[in-house]
Amino acid sequence: MKTTFRLVGGTDVDPASAKSPPPRRKRDRPSGTVQGIDPSLDNRPPAGSLSTTAENGRLRDRRRDAWRMADSIRSYWQARLKFENAIACAQNNDAPEGRSHPPYDNDDRWAILAKYREAIAQQLLTPAPDTAAIVWKRAALKSGQHQYTGVKTERIERAIAFDLEFLTAHPVRRSNSEAMAHRREFKEAMRQRIRDIAASRDLSDEEIKPVLKLKHHEIARFTETHGVNLGWLLEGKGRIFKKDQQDLAAVVTMMPIADQQAIRATVREILQERDQ
Repeated sequence: MKTTFRLVGGTDVDPASAKSPPPRRKRDRPSGTVQGIDPSLDNRPPAGSLSTTAENGRLRDRRRDAWRMADSIRSYWQARLKFENAIACAQNNDAPEGRSHPPYDNDDRWAILAKYREAIAQQLLTPAPDTAAIVWKRAALKSGQHQYTGVKTERIERAIAFDLEFLTAHPVRRSNSEAMAHRREFKEAMRQRIRDIAASRDLSDEEIKPVLKLKHHEIARFTETHGVNLGWLLEGKGRIFKKDQQDLAAVVTMMPIADQQAIRATVREILQERDQ
């Protein structure tokens, strides 16, 4: 018996003669492209490739492995030197803890000190993987840790300059620690420029205490009061003062220490010749 379905308000439908709708075809497009976007405009990197920042991150990671090795060696010899000093102190004061070690030998200490200085020099010349490493290098250079290592200041400064060029040419997304280190370095450099101006103007620590907090309104007041060029105060670039005339004392104060001493010695000689 043939069955016929009747739709209310419609027409009779024969299941045998009813046709199913044709299957939908996927839009032809190259694999990996976004539907509805011209493939020529899809500038995403191919599947399996790295973005520029990711590739830069790998290049920095290669430096980071060498940096961590140099840092661990320096830390080891620093700890050895401190431990050797502790043993000497304990034995010199006849402390019980000193009796569990061989008698202190000053020659051993000098050998450890030589290794420590060698490790400092090695780390200073190891390529920096990030800004935090550059901050360490600058701090070590400023504190004179490179002295007695046989490495000249100029060579270390060139190494730091090469590090900065590399990091600028290979940017990555900054980690929180790197961003904090960068901000600390920027603020400390700015505070030092404020202290240099204060020295040239005979300003007391109490007078520059507000501006050292680096609040915007205090910085604006300081630059207006003392005629300081804001661009120089922020970045160390351009003229020191807004006017072309600059105080000689301010210029001398901002020179390297060796140059300052040479100028003072020359001035003393001129004054002595004048008084004779």
